[in-house]
Amino acid sequence: MFYLINKHSWVTSFWILHLLRKKLWIKKIWHTWTLDPLATGLLLIATSNSTKLIPYLEKKEKTYIFSFNIDGQSPTWDLEWEIEYIKEDIIEKKKNSITKNQIENLIKEKFIWNITQIPPKYSAIKIDWKKAYEMARSWVEFEMKKREIEILEAKLLHYNFPEIQIEMTVSAWTYIRTIAEDIWKALWLNWYITKLHRSRIGKIWENLAKELEEISENDFIDEKMLFPEFWEIEVNAQELEDILHWKEFPINDTLEWKIYFITFEWVNKSLVQVRDWKIRILRNWL
Repeated sequence: MFYLINKHSWVTSFWILHLLRKKLWIKKIWHTWTLDPLATGLLLIATSNSTKLIPYLEKKEKTYIFSFNIDGQSPTWDLEWEIEYIKEDIIEKKKNSITKNQIENLIKEKFIWNITQIPPKYSAIKIDWKKAYEMARSWVEFEMKKREIEILEAKLLHYNFPEIQIEMTVSAWTYIRTIAEDIWKALWLNWYITKLHRSRIGKIWENLAKELEEISENDFIDEKMLFPEFWEIEVNAQELEDILHWKEFPINDTLEWKIYFITFEWVNKSLVQVRDWKIRILRNWL
């Protein structure tokens, strides 16, 4: 099953896992795309056999609404550490020179299609099996590698110096803090994130999310909603037994080369890929 939680700030993604496991008496559980403790919004959690589908979620696009101020800076790029503010005389000059049109043009010119970014050191990326933010807090020297990401849509929602608020739809592995960093560099100022909210994952919007306190075992998200690109094959009992024993078999030429849910009595039992005129088993629900 998949559960969609409305995460609040100052709560870690791991702590939500702990509470949901205890609340629903679930043994096998994991989340997709962790959120920083200060971040809010959609946290998608997989349980039991659905955890096998997490790798197929990694390429889903996501939408964020984020705000940042350009009048100071912090080591973590957010409100977790004390803010060191820019001198007032510099702020006054920039306040009068930076316009809404300037920021809108900057977003249109620099933040569309494919770009290269370097993730922040205060992130959950693992370096030599250690989380980057743990190494950063221990003052360990290390280098973050560049990665290609895609920005599918971006628009300025609000600007009132020193606050800038943007809505952005991005590909997997995009770091919003780095996007904010690129903007303030273009403006020749410093910055810190004040709000980071995930509002959409793939085709799933936040109106489907539940509060952790009110969620029940039956408040799961249908896997077919999360994977509209996967088709479906209904099998009989003998075919299901073969598949669950990892026996691949030929298919007729009517099936396209795609990924399919194998269903039996309207329940997902397996995930397969049609390729080279055979059904290749990817995951089984035992």
